[in-house]
Amino acid sequence: MNNLKIKYYQCGTIVTICISKIEGMITGVNLRFDSISYEITYFHDGEHKTVWLREQEFTTEGIKKIGYLK
Repeated sequence: MNNLKIKYYQCGTIVTICISKIEGMITGVNLRFDSISYEITYFHDGEHKTVWLREQEFTTEGIKKIGYLK
């Protein structure tokens, strides 16, 4: 079986959520079939919050890493 290359943002990358303009950090990466979602952790009104977002739902100046799936 061939290895499949995939590009993704690493945990620790700082992002801005498009809808709320709140800054958060990628704390998890989930790959399902051909879709990647990112766990974003942030603080808002003194509360710790976590959401799962697709790449289209946040912006970042981070650089994607290339990984391999087996």
